[in-house]
Amino acid sequence: MNLFESLTAPILDAFAELTADDVAFVPPPKIEMGDIAMRAFDAAKKLRMPPAQIAARVAQEVTFGPEVREVSAAGPYVNFRLDRAAFAARIVAAVRAEGAAYGSNHSGRGRRVLIEHTSINPNASPHVGRARCAMIGDTLVRLLRFEDYDVETHYYVNDMGRQIGLLVLVCDDIEHVTFDEILDRYVRANNRAEHDPEFAEQGYALLAKMEERDPDTMARFRAVTDLCLDGQLAVLGRLGVAFDIFDRESSYIQDPRIEEVLDALRAKEALFTDEEQRLVVDLAKIGHERDEGRYFVLMRANGSSMYGYRDLAYAIDKSARGADVNLIVLGEDHKLYAEQLERILGAANKAFAEAVYYSYILLREGKMSTRQGKVVLLADFLNEAAARALEKVREQCKDLDADEQQAIAEQVAVSAIRFAVLRISPNKNVIFDWESSLSFTGDTGPYVQYSCARINSILRKLGDTPEATPEAFPTETDAEWALVLKLAAFPEVVAGAVRQRNGASIAQFALETARLFTSFYHDCPVINADSDSQRIARAQLCDATRTVLQNALGILGIAAPERM
Repeated sequence: MNLFESLTAPILDAFAELTADDVAFVPPPKIEMGDIAMRAFDAAKKLRMPPAQIAARVAQEVTFGPEVREVSAAGPYVNFRLDRAAFAARIVAAVRAEGAAYGSNHSGRGRRVLIEHTSINPNASPHVGRARCAMIGDTLVRLLRFEDYDVETHYYVNDMGRQIGLLVLVCDDIEHVTFDEILDRYVRANNRAEHDPEFAEQGYALLAKMEERDPDTMARFRAVTDLCLDGQLAVLGRLGVAFDIFDRESSYIQDPRIEEVLDALRAKEALFTDEEQRLVVDLAKIGHERDEGRYFVLMRANGSSMYGYRDLAYAIDKSARGADVNLIVLGEDHKLYAEQLERILGAANKAFAEAVYYSYILLREGKMSTRQGKVVLLADFLNEAAARALEKVREQCKDLDADEQQAIAEQVAVSAIRFAVLRISPNKNVIFDWESSLSFTGDTGPYVQYSCARINSILRKLGDTPEATPEAFPTETDAEWALVLKLAAFPEVVAGAVRQRNGASIAQFALETARLFTSFYHDCPVINADSDSQRIARAQLCDATRTVLQNALGILGIAAPERM
């Protein structure tokens, strides 16, 4: 829906070469310059003319309707003074009519997405660093579903490898082992393997049996990995993260589909057996130009597969599922490995997934203390966030009962964590600070949530949002108009986030919208408005703002509590 159709249509009539995508409207840098501005850069590129010349021609040659009161050119921009009431009524009505779908451009209709993310080694409770992968991946899932893509979320269960073999060795009593004990056992097993070569060799022997698909060994591995997976998913579930399909690494042992890749590598003389009798790829033969990462081991001397072999098979399997978009979320430390996989697959004209990389989460005050002393476990992190949030909720919501306070505190904790992480572009480190992230003011998720709760309070006091649009829709203040323009911008923000595979712009939009609502709240009385038409218009603007904030928070995986 083009909310500025009455501006766009005359421009397109005057410049037949242009389409609606070439005409972009933005708020002017200063309100005294106009109510809205057209950027001429895209149109100038299409018409091969200087932007300032396009802007001047629009201002001088295009005839607009009565809703446009004044048009002027300012360099590469065209500034418009509008009948604010007419545009505000149209924009607010559109938001309220579309409701939970407002902001979606529906670009994904009829298209499928496969996305893989998180995939924690099943040997411990997830740590905070992995939570960023989960939150970025989950937000991409929500964003693409909001755009009407059919999204399938995959979790790659790493149920192979020496570390899992060692864990199986120390979990013979698996029926008596709890998830919370797994990390301690894993640490002990690794320490023992470092000093006990025979024990370490037993881990490799178990792996060989897995390669041979020995039923008893497979059952033992499955029992351990299922215990870990269930525990990990429960922790991730507190962040609202869920998955559709679980693909097990053990399913890709000696996958016959790799033969086509091996044949292509042989044809390019990129496959050889090294001095240790391992099967190795020389990536220099297929375009890799650095010494780092030149050699990639596929098979051990005993014929068992390396994890890279299985990851190649998994990549082929995902590609074969025929999704229109194939995504994978990876830590930045996996860039070289992903490039190796992509290069090897490319030698056989096969595609690797489109990768979205993320950087690290750091705590401003250093590592949070845990009983292990080496990692910050996500469960501990969430518990700490919930405890701190409960203190703030008890101060803010003294009239609510204890159960409701606890429920809100959990929502605030998740909001604080998800928003603090997601508002930062994935390629930058997140510096997490407890006090600022949990604040009900400032650049935080709880502040955006509180804006929704404040709107709920206003509308409750009104009794209900008036449904009938007044004959006049007064939009008399700059605070009202700025908020209306921000709501109109949401569909383009969503489109940009989809293009960039990045939810940070959604978080920033939610924050800016909440700030504009705060300015509106202070400048524009709703309940005590000067007239009935003004009260109805402002109530409907509040309702539309709540809808947009809820939609933005929904993409970010953040709830909007009724009260705070």
